[in-house]
Amino acid sequence: MFHPILILMLALLITACRDGASDALSTSHDTPTYNLTTATIEKQELPLIFPVPGTIVAKNHLQMASRITAYIDHIAVDEGDQVEPGAVLVRINGTQVEAAIRGVEAAIASAQAELEDAKDDLKRYRALSKTRALAEDQLRDAVVRQKKAEAALAQAQAELEAKQQDRRHIQLTSPVRAQVRERLRDQGDLASAGEPILRLDVLSPLELEVYLPSSQIGSITHGQKVDIFIHSDSHPVVGEVVRIVRSADNVTRRSKVRIALPDNDGFSPGQFAHANILLGQQAATTVPVSAIVERAGIEGVFVVKEDGAVRFRSIRTGKHWQDYREVLAGVEAGLPVVLNPPLRLRDGDRVKRAATDGN
Repeated sequence: MFHPILILMLALLITACRDGASDALSTSHDTPTYNLTTATIEKQELPLIFPVPGTIVAKNHLQMASRITAYIDHIAVDEGDQVEPGAVLVRINGTQVEAAIRGVEAAIASAQAELEDAKDDLKRYRALSKTRALAEDQLRDAVVRQKKAEAALAQAQAELEAKQQDRRHIQLTSPVRAQVRERLRDQGDLASAGEPILRLDVLSPLELEVYLPSSQIGSITHGQKVDIFIHSDSHPVVGEVVRIVRSADNVTRRSKVRIALPDNDGFSPGQFAHANILLGQQAATTVPVSAIVERAGIEGVFVVKEDGAVRFRSIRTGKHWQDYREVLAGVEAGLPVVLNPPLRLRDGDRVKRAATDGN
């Protein structure tokens, strides 16, 4: 016969084994399994982008100056104002011009009278010369007098035309759409002939001026397309490299590059912008952006093991390109990762790869 105590111990042992097996089955049964999309971490060639800040500048400039020396009656614009073609910018006092015009008109009338008188004398002297009642010297003097009168009249008429041109320039108007960069004079100042009163930046075409390190300048080409971002806008405009100054500054060791901008009313000289300049290609390990999640403040991805279990791996990322991020450390190429992992996904959960993105 079995000892009662021995029988009791054997019964307890059998019960404990059954409970342990039941717990193990329960744990295996409770492990969640998800149908999720996966992708493979890849090695690929990424564009080598060099971001550089710059300033929008005008390709062409204008100086508005008076053709005469006179006082300024009115200046209609100030620095920063944008003006349209034909807009009146400056009015010059025209009193002296009008007086000069009247003086020249009087001189023309006098020259015309002198010419008519000289013509009459010459006509009369030629008639007398046929009768030999007039010396040849007198006839020659009459001819010279008429020629001088004709020259004086022509000179006065040319002077009148010049003064009338001055009258047309009493009002200085903008020939193009532009922005006032500098205002050098004020109302009441004396404007000297040829001395600038305003400096304008022509608003079309505009260019972005950037400076690149001398080590990078050899990687860009004339006509190259460049993405340009204005006001941190997520949608870039496309510019074109139009000028490369390959001689570097002696202090900064940087070279100037000009990038032509498309016509846009939102651009103006002096605006800040930055350009993403393509310098070439580089090999990089990449992971889809949709695979990257944050757990407990740590950025990482869920890697799928061969048995379908997932493990969270922290990663260090680099550049962003389209829908991918460069992976600098944490995972290697060839590993499958979960795309758009749900918040409830945890280490040890299992994944049935219902679809595989890009594979």
